[in-house]
Amino acid sequence: MMASGTATMATALPHRHLKAPRGSTASRACSIYNCARSPPPSPALRARRQPCDFARQRRAGVCVGAVHQRLWCRATQADESRPVDVVALGNMCVDILLPPHDPIPPLATLKTEAYLAELTKDAPPESSWEVGGNCNFLIAAARIGLRAECAGHVGDDAYGTFLERVLSEEGVPLRRLASPEAVAKAAKTMMQTLLCFVITDGAGGHAFCSRYDLGPWPLLADVHDVDAAAANALAKCKAVFVNGFVFDELKPSAVIAALGLAKSNGASVFFDPGPRAFTFTREDDPERREALEAILGATDVVLATVEEAAALVKKNTGGGKVGGEDVEAAAAALDPVMIARELFNRPGCTAQWVVIKAGADGACIHTRRGDQVYVGSPKVDVRDTVGCGDAAAAAIVLGFLKISAKRQKLFDASSGKIAYLPNGTLAEMMEETLTLAAAIGAATATGTGAGRNVASADKVRELLEECAVGDEGVSGVNPKAAMRAQRLMNDTLRFGL
Repeated sequence: MMASGTATMATALPHRHLKAPRGSTASRACSIYNCARSPPPSPALRARRQPCDFARQRRAGVCVGAVHQRLWCRATQADESRPVDVVALGNMCVDILLPPHDPIPPLATLKTEAYLAELTKDAPPESSWEVGGNCNFLIAAARIGLRAECAGHVGDDAYGTFLERVLSEEGVPLRRLASPEAVAKAAKTMMQTLLCFVITDGAGGHAFCSRYDLGPWPLLADVHDVDAAAANALAKCKAVFVNGFVFDELKPSAVIAALGLAKSNGASVFFDPGPRAFTFTREDDPERREALEAILGATDVVLATVEEAAALVKKNTGGGKVGGEDVEAAAAALDPVMIARELFNRPGCTAQWVVIKAGADGACIHTRRGDQVYVGSPKVDVRDTVGCGDAAAAAIVLGFLKISAKRQKLFDASSGKIAYLPNGTLAEMMEETLTLAAAIGAATATGTGAGRNVASADKVRELLEECAVGDEGVSGVNPKAAMRAQRLMNDTLRFGL
């Protein structure tokens, strides 16, 4: 969720809060570097596969593993010819939603074998299952019109079958991240679908406990190349979305090899470090530092909270703790403008945008050139913040790709003489991108859990319609930006990119 503020371009940000002065306007020319790519292919109807009736097949005596295998075959054959806008790499898991627990246990308790063993001693009821990890991003992307696919690992078990069925119903094919032979060499636990236990306090706070937290990392150390179907999707996509958890699964060399397939075709890379941001600069973990250097050297857009972005440049952030006054105090002292600049100046970093998400304080896009665009998000009654940032990231991908395509069209029309967008056009496109992201995050926060509970297009549209006719001081959103954000989503749903 991203919250109140107004869009503007500026040269400074006084504090961690991302609200901009009301009435301020864009006054500088802006350019997006390294965004050029060929125009997208003609829009095509997105193929949607009918969901499989697993209950009926179980009653008929068909084993889940056989059904799972047929779904893999259908995903890798029927949909390989369709265009792909974005591929999410890794981090496929099933969330187990636990009853609220107040207070949430401290990290020293959460991140232990003993706590995980206690959680897994009994099989969780299916009513508590929900897809998680990058599934949140993928479902949100599909719901706003992006043709999304994933390259991920799931086991040949009931959880894997559930995850693939849910994604199939959303129109998202699942491609095998690694061959069965490579997975067979991994730890026994990786033969199963990853489970992530979600602990909430009933007031919007949340934490996680999973095998990811305990290692040994990477969990798929013997995987060096992605499987053929995943490679095909990566080679033809326009964007790849990666979060910090992928390095819990794969070696940095394997991640960069996968991204190289996409970048060789002009794709953009989006990196959201998430909670793993706090592990990338530890002096006692050279592999994590290598992972950070590798991903920042391939990234076009970094998406992070101010605390996560600060961790990437080794600023004090309160140690990555779940909450508490020490974390709030450390966060309040951070300057997003300086942190974004340090990320851009980090040796080897290729990012062109740094998107800072600050929850109730708003959101901002910083460009390598130094431009900043601030927006607010709708004011809503928050029930659960799980998955809000993942869902909002889908709009950032959409907006960046739209800007890249428009820039490329202008470049081609001018025979290469014009390589940037007019400042007003770029400012408006950035603003509508962030406004759509904020609306998706806010709409998601009004529900409980992520996965299939991320905001639907109808819910986002309704929220934006309210903002478009409301008072900015009440809604927290520029009405004109809300109208443009709604049009951005509607046009993508109708025509594609």
